[in-house]
Amino acid sequence: MPRVRRSRRQPPALELLAATLPELRRGLSEQAARTVAYELFEKLGFGAVAVTDRHEVLAFVGAGADHHHRGDTPIRPVFEALAQDRPLLAPLGLRVECGHPACPLGAAAVIPLRASDGPAGAVVAFATDGSPLDEAAVETLEQLGDQLSAQLQLSELASATTTALQAQMEPHFVFNALNTIASLVRTDPDRARGLVLAFADYVRSKLARGNEFVTLEEELRHIESYLALEQARFGSQLEVTVDVPADARTVRLPPFLVQPIVENAIKHGKTDRPLRLIVRARVRRGSLRVTVRDDGRGIARDALERVLEPGVSESPDGTGLGLASVHQRLTAAYGEGVRLRSFPFGTVVRLEVPVG
Repeated sequence: MPRVRRSRRQPPALELLAATLPELRRGLSEQAARTVAYELFEKLGFGAVAVTDRHEVLAFVGAGADHHHRGDTPIRPVFEALAQDRPLLAPLGLRVECGHPACPLGAAAVIPLRASDGPAGAVVAFATDGSPLDEAAVETLEQLGDQLSAQLQLSELASATTTALQAQMEPHFVFNALNTIASLVRTDPDRARGLVLAFADYVRSKLARGNEFVTLEEELRHIESYLALEQARFGSQLEVTVDVPADARTVRLPPFLVQPIVENAIKHGKTDRPLRLIVRARVRRGSLRVTVRDDGRGIARDALERVLEPGVSESPDGTGLGLASVHQRLTAAYGEGVRLRSFPFGTVVRLEVPVG
């Protein structure tokens, strides 16, 4: 009797990613591995699918499940793929490693799942006589592996709210950023992956040591990571212009002087109407002058005089969040802090540091 080939329909990628997201956001657990293996097996039509970590099989679904189980040692190509951090196609698959006389599994495609610090595990798709591995199937699996890796990295970022991180990051921004990324994983996976990288850069910048000077170029890179997340959230409601020539970008200054001002402008300037923000820097007469201007909600007149005072960020309205800290650090280092002007429709914050 001829074998019936199992049809492989066009993969509903977004449906698959939506199904795996809730589990992978908790990390590469056994439950997440089972969900990923089942969804790939059902929706892509492989003969069998396994998901591994770096040491053992976490889940196995499909043909051969009577003698291949969770807890098995992964096939040798898995370790090769993880060591080389690249997909591998193993033509013999399990045939040279499985001692079962009737094992139906043939070739295998191994796709690494990447965490922030490198491969954390792999997806292994096996061919059978009724469901061979073709080039299109392997290419689809590689693309989905990238998106599954983005989901896995998102889980790391979500769990990174440690005590140290909480002390340096605005919790509402963290939650808003993660929710924005999560929603884009379903609708625009490539953009979601880019935002994961932007958020990772933002987190690293917040945890970096604060006693080493950086170039304005480095500070602007972290600002751009922050703005990428906020613009994904606000869309056309946030318009940002960065006007900084090359000579200003090489000037060294204490870290986190400009970024808190930009964050403050968006956090406290954004209203129901679009917000326009301009970050401008120039080198003049031996000094670097940086100006952050917005056309949002201005600072109330009665708050303007005390907005730079120590402890104002703990006030109920939190109007001066970030500004007081920048002002104190500038004053301690150079004898002069930020200059602040505010109007009914906008605020201008300026700082200067010596060049050289």
